[in-house]
Amino acid sequence: MYKKVSAIVTSLLVTSVSLCGKPLFNVGSSGEVKVGPFDKTTIVNQSGRTLKLGLKKDGSKYQGVILTPAKGKYFDLSKGAELAFDVENRSKVPSHLRIEIINVKPGNNPNAFSHIYTANIALLPYEKATQRVRYGRIGNEGIDWEPQGMQHNFDGFSKGGFKIVPSEVAQLRIWSSPLDVERTFLISNFRLEGTPEPIPAALNSKETFYPFIDEFGQYKHAEWNGKIHSEEELKKAKEFEDAFLERCPAISNRTRFGGWADGPTFDSKGGWSTVKYKGKWFLVDPEGKLFWSLGMNTTHDKSDSITGITYRENYFEKLPENSAANVDFYTKQHFPRYGFYKGKPGEILQFHFYCYNMFRKYGKEYHKEFVTRSQRRFSSWGFNTNGNWVHPDILKEEFHHPYISAVEFARFYDVIEGCKQIGWQKFPDIFNPEFAAGLKEALQTRQKNTVDDPFCIGYFIDNELSWGKNDTFLAEGALRSPARQHAKTAMTEFYKKKYSDIAGLNKVWGTAYKSWEDFRASTAMPADPEKAKADLAEFNNVIVNTYFSVCKKMIEEYAPGKLYFGCRFNDWNVKVLQTAANYVDGMSFNRYTAEVAHFKLPEGADCPVIIGEWHFGTTVNGPAHGGLQVAASQKDRARAFDRYVRSALWNPLIIGVHYFKYTDQAATGRPADDENIQCGFVDIADTPYWEMVKAARKVSQEMYLYRIQHGPRR
Repeated sequence: MYKKVSAIVTSLLVTSVSLCGKPLFNVGSSGEVKVGPFDKTTIVNQSGRTLKLGLKKDGSKYQGVILTPAKGKYFDLSKGAELAFDVENRSKVPSHLRIEIINVKPGNNPNAFSHIYTANIALLPYEKATQRVRYGRIGNEGIDWEPQGMQHNFDGFSKGGFKIVPSEVAQLRIWSSPLDVERTFLISNFRLEGTPEPIPAALNSKETFYPFIDEFGQYKHAEWNGKIHSEEELKKAKEFEDAFLERCPAISNRTRFGGWADGPTFDSKGGWSTVKYKGKWFLVDPEGKLFWSLGMNTTHDKSDSITGITYRENYFEKLPENSAANVDFYTKQHFPRYGFYKGKPGEILQFHFYCYNMFRKYGKEYHKEFVTRSQRRFSSWGFNTNGNWVHPDILKEEFHHPYISAVEFARFYDVIEGCKQIGWQKFPDIFNPEFAAGLKEALQTRQKNTVDDPFCIGYFIDNELSWGKNDTFLAEGALRSPARQHAKTAMTEFYKKKYSDIAGLNKVWGTAYKSWEDFRASTAMPADPEKAKADLAEFNNVIVNTYFSVCKKMIEEYAPGKLYFGCRFNDWNVKVLQTAANYVDGMSFNRYTAEVAHFKLPEGADCPVIIGEWHFGTTVNGPAHGGLQVAASQKDRARAFDRYVRSALWNPLIIGVHYFKYTDQAATGRPADDENIQCGFVDIADTPYWEMVKAARKVSQEMYLYRIQHGPRR
């Protein structure tokens, strides 16, 4: 195992185009495959053994092709482990393509999908590479003993994505979304690579399948490079990594904060700031040097590696005794609101496989080792920032990397109740004085040390709030809320000032409220919402401005000199984003895509952007969920990581990308919502994924010059 790992670490990360494999069809031959445009604006040309795909600047939202068999109903992918094809980006900008492998439902509707597997590839300008798609297989449908509590189940089960019936592929769809420039791709050499492993015989019955998790928290019925089989292998993994960290220390030519030591100098006034240099946004560190933030999220030893034991005791081959000696590895909590445990009575017993493996690897002081090793790893790997949800003990150490902290309230604040009906992440009632008071309390107590820490860049407040797709979403929520809601009181007072009496509002809205108290008590929308739309949009704007102004004011008052990076958007509301740009020092977005080279803000907004979350995973290293961007292997994950970072460096707006996340999630899912994603830089046994480490270190070494030399100026 360790000779293989060493070879990975010492080799160059090179993407080559493979010509081997079993040919699937000649894409240039109409006798083997039918090629139809995804939409009317796609330009398709078949020539020789190549498909030329032209995507227009002002074309349809989605452009591409649909490939179907020229003979018979299906493509048969069952003879290979991966579908592969070569793709060349003939454009002057970074670009991406999406591949969808589709099983269709019986009937006459070709868009009625029964199963679909998706993957993406990002390419640099004029780059040629191979897209590989490693698909799982549907099996054991309808059985009553399929394991529960995981968003995705293992190859050979039915639940979750990333699985198809390989012998019955009706369509291959290849497409992209429009850019602000035209793009051209050359696609060729469709083939099957690898020999598919048979579905493990253990899946034939409940008796042979359970237990399916070994003593290290790993899936029993599969093997992969790096899997741990003994405590001796844990110790050897530590020895190997220690030698690597000695050979590959922190990247040179950096300030003590991680800024570009050889770059230009600015007047930072001893704190953090932002600057537009040569048409591109940057952070500036306290030494006055340009800083581009390559960060890691959720550096925490007791977060997503936790998993539920209650109701699933038969899943686990060997757990340590739940005794005082192991109190650090077992916890209990009331059942969460989502996933497998939703609504089940009593408390859930949980186990921390990641912590227990570190205990066996590092000894009783494993937590201290976790704290110091994480920062040493980041220096070696090329990360210069701790992203969201960093363990507070890390920030107490004399050496830690710069960070952006999440301001967390002592208790969950009051939310606008009416928004619960129409949004998933509840929006705070910012008219409740407890909201501002909670921010003040957090900055003065739990964030007190960060306020005075020169390594604290600034703060996020909230995460992935639901803003709605229209300009009345939040106001509608306030209108639906009961009279006790502070937002409802504020809305009532706002309309009181606008209209002389309730009759004035009734006339415009077409309503019949008897009084302002009647208006305040009502939780219904008007019969004709269009008549109230203008007024609702006006108050919606009040909510948005109040939210960002309160957050900004609290940071300015109680954390002076720190930057405010907003709420980590994951939806898109133009008016909200335009408003937010007036208050924040930098916008934050969670963007799980193949690349972000062409990400831009709405018209009129020009401020730096941090990508707060993104990742790439695979289904071949234990956990069955490959995440929101799935790669065929660890090698392909590493390539995808590199291209994402370079696409962000190419984009003039983006000042950093923070990867989600440090560790894999438990193979059996986290209790909160069943997520069981393989997306970490280290696995459940705290072993680094060396392909990812190599990719991160390489792109970090090049990132400052790469940003200066590539991409447009805005």
